[in-house]
Amino acid sequence: MSDSQGSPGNFNFGIRRLVLVDSAGFCYVEIPVDNHGLILGPGNLGKSSLLNSLRLFLLPENNFKNSRKKFAFRNASAGSFYSNEESYQHYFPSQFSFLIMEAENPAGVHCQILYRDSASQLSYGRAFVPVSYDQLRPLFWNGEGEDGIGRAVPELSFSRLSETLKKLSKETRLVNDPAKLKSMLYSSELMNADAVRYSVLPLGESDERRVQSLRTLILLLFEMKADDQAMANAVASIIEADKKFADDAFDFNIDEFLNRHDQLKQQQTQLNRIEKERPRFEKLYRDYQAYQTLLSSQHDFAAFRDGVTNALQDIAAKRTAAAATFNEQNDTLRHVLQALKKLEQEASGLKGEIRSADRRIKQAEQSQKDGDLLVSQYGEMTLQEIEDIQKEELESKKGHLAALKSAAQAEIRLEQLQRQKQDLTRKLDALKERESKQQWQLQNQLDEATAAPLRAVDARLVMASPGQDLDADSKAAIEAFARLFVPNDKGFDWFDAEYPAQPARQTNFSEQRQHIEGELYGLEKERSELADTANQEHDRPRLIERTEKEIRSIEKDLDTLSRYPASATTLRDATEEKQAAEEQLAKLEEQARLEHEKQDAVQQKVARAKAEKERIEERERELAGLSRSVGTVEHRFPHLKTVEAEQPLDMEKVSVAAFDDLQTQLDDLEERRRNILDHLRQFVYLGIHDDAEGELQKDGPASSVIRETFKSLSDLFAGMAERWNVLEQQVGIHNETVASYRQALKSNHEHIARFEAQLNRELDGVRINDLVEIRVDIHTDPKFRNLVEEANNIDPYGNQLQSDAFYDRLRVFVADFFGEGGSKRLTMDRVITGISYRTRKENAANLDKKGQSTSTTALINLELVYRLLKRVLYPGVQLSFPMVLDELASVDISQMPSLLERLRNQGFNLFSAATHSASAEVIYLIGRHLEVGQMRTARPYSPQRTLVFWGGAEGFTNGESLSHWGDQTQNSLLEPADE
Repeated sequence: MSDSQGSPGNFNFGIRRLVLVDSAGFCYVEIPVDNHGLILGPGNLGKSSLLNSLRLFLLPENNFKNSRKKFAFRNASAGSFYSNEESYQHYFPSQFSFLIMEAENPAGVHCQILYRDSASQLSYGRAFVPVSYDQLRPLFWNGEGEDGIGRAVPELSFSRLSETLKKLSKETRLVNDPAKLKSMLYSSELMNADAVRYSVLPLGESDERRVQSLRTLILLLFEMKADDQAMANAVASIIEADKKFADDAFDFNIDEFLNRHDQLKQQQTQLNRIEKERPRFEKLYRDYQAYQTLLSSQHDFAAFRDGVTNALQDIAAKRTAAAATFNEQNDTLRHVLQALKKLEQEASGLKGEIRSADRRIKQAEQSQKDGDLLVSQYGEMTLQEIEDIQKEELESKKGHLAALKSAAQAEIRLEQLQRQKQDLTRKLDALKERESKQQWQLQNQLDEATAAPLRAVDARLVMASPGQDLDADSKAAIEAFARLFVPNDKGFDWFDAEYPAQPARQTNFSEQRQHIEGELYGLEKERSELADTANQEHDRPRLIERTEKEIRSIEKDLDTLSRYPASATTLRDATEEKQAAEEQLAKLEEQARLEHEKQDAVQQKVARAKAEKERIEERERELAGLSRSVGTVEHRFPHLKTVEAEQPLDMEKVSVAAFDDLQTQLDDLEERRRNILDHLRQFVYLGIHDDAEGELQKDGPASSVIRETFKSLSDLFAGMAERWNVLEQQVGIHNETVASYRQALKSNHEHIARFEAQLNRELDGVRINDLVEIRVDIHTDPKFRNLVEEANNIDPYGNQLQSDAFYDRLRVFVADFFGEGGSKRLTMDRVITGISYRTRKENAANLDKKGQSTSTTALINLELVYRLLKRVLYPGVQLSFPMVLDELASVDISQMPSLLERLRNQGFNLFSAATHSASAEVIYLIGRHLEVGQMRTARPYSPQRTLVFWGGAEGFTNGESLSHWGDQTQNSLLEPADE
């Protein structure tokens, strides 16, 4: 920062333009800030908010939490500060709210864009893009339209905006991290274009002290009429930042210092109290050694108690195991008996199966024998043919029996016999004719492949004779039909039906003729008997009995015939079942033999398990009695309950005799124990030992408590020499701290004086209005000055604590300086209480302490801020920076030209807000003014905010070229009109 504008070798940093979108009561406002300007508008319009929004761009913050400290947005009418929520909602009331600052630096022009961030409460985000705002304006405002005011861009959103910014430049950055923001906003790497690309205020050093100093100065630039305390805080901050090393920072925690002295004093008092009781400890030591000799009986008792407990647990486990073994063997025996019973039942069942199989075998053999005899009587006839003959014979015999029993039935039967004789006669004739046609039987005309399936269905099919040779069609039809049968290993399949194969045979016409003739003979014989019976009634009972006998014989033959086909299968199945049952029975008998052997072994185990169980139960009763005796001793000596044994007594050694010996030893020990407790409790009473838990005050403290207390006291008295040495060293260290604090007080007092002298040297030759000499006085608290003088009078070197009088005076200082409550940290901002100016007018002999006018004071403040700012910024930097003077009316009109000239030379652009009541002369002197309350758009972002201003300032050129002075967006207004 330099006094000369644009001098060679300077690096220029400036703010060119400020834009608010749907923010601070405006729909859209765009104002240039690269020159002096006056914002005109009605009161309460939000003019001051426009200027104050610059704080958001210049400070490395990302939210409005604790905004009072960060931004200090002041409510002038209420005389207070706006809350966090009020400030946030004022600048970011909607999703369309954006704030844009156009700036320039050695790397070029860039824009910084602030937007509402929904990631967390009261937060806002920041985007940086290296382009001028003219390229960005269409994203935020549509300036087209007949009225020239423009309208909102309805599709405006941060997501669309960020996409566009990234397309505009690959150097676009979205940054929210405060540390990153500091490095970007305050970078001073002027030879590195990437590092300084978005820098606004390059710091000489980027440490936190410089940043805090800059924060204070930035807030002062927005309130140049700030009170004396604000300026004092700024000076205090700059003084701290101006120190060479961060460790030199003035931060004296007096509370901590005093507390440390009190701690050392208490330690000294405690050590003296302990030394006084050393004779008592020596007596305790002798008593404890005697007690220690007898103490082992407690552990022996604990070992015995644990041994009893373990033995009880072990015997209980053994009893449980023995009972389980006994029960298990009983269960095993029961299972063996159940298995034997089950085997006997299964064997009985198998024997029954064998007897049943024997009966079935006998029945099947008899059925096969009877069937063979019966079938042999019919030659080559099939079973079906034999059955038909038998059924026919049965019906004939039943009819004959009915005729014998009834004359009416006899007449009927005689008629039937006559018809049957006629039928048989016809059959005999037909048989003779068939015999004559035997050569044309189908089985003689068809090959075996065709005849075999027909024979399987019914042998009569192939034994039929057409009486001539088959014609070709008939033979083909029969062969086609036969091919529908599918051969298998047993016969033929007819779709889902199966027919077994039948052997080929020739018709025995002689046998059939003899059979028919026999039937004729039988019919004739029956007719003769019926005719004779009518004349000989005495023969009727005999004939009836014979006929009934014949009927029973036929029925028996039919029954034999029905059982004959299955007799062979039944015989085979029954034989196999009998064999399997006999094999299974043999296995069961072998299993039963093994189970009997197992039964004998298990019965012996059961007997042994029962004896072991009874022995264990007897030992358990003995141990239970010892456990009750142990409880009785613990009731007498409660402290024994807490004694622990290193190892339980072996369970085999737990006995009544061992317990009696222990009880005698414990009685001897208790008397010694009472004597030692009296000593220990006295040490607690004297405060030498801390019995915080009150263990020693109990009726029966545990031996471990007595042991640990004695050990603690032994360690305490043994380490007294070391504790005195440590205390002496700590006192020495504390005294060194006293010396360092004394030096800090002195050096900071001197540093304030040097800083004041440096400022005054820099103000040599500065003239403001009619003042030819200005001096700054930095005021420090008189109590601080007294503390410095007091500290100089002590000798901090040595191993003895400072006198109580010194610390008493220090406490008086704390009470007077800080008052009640709050922090007791002595820092630079507490030491420096104010700033005042002494001035001298021309022809005056002496400096005058009298206060100046508001405008003159503002000019002096500005000069001081300028000097302070130079200390913080990088050397050689030239600023073009808006300086806010909110109430311009307080400045004397006659001082306005010098004020504007001084501001311009120092790199500041005056910006102020005023109503339309501002004088024309002020407006003329400033040169530019902006009417921000005249235009409203019909198409805003939000109905609550319709005010619009853009297009540049109005004013007087004072000889400057219009292209340099006017806003580029208004160039069309400067074109000559056609007249």
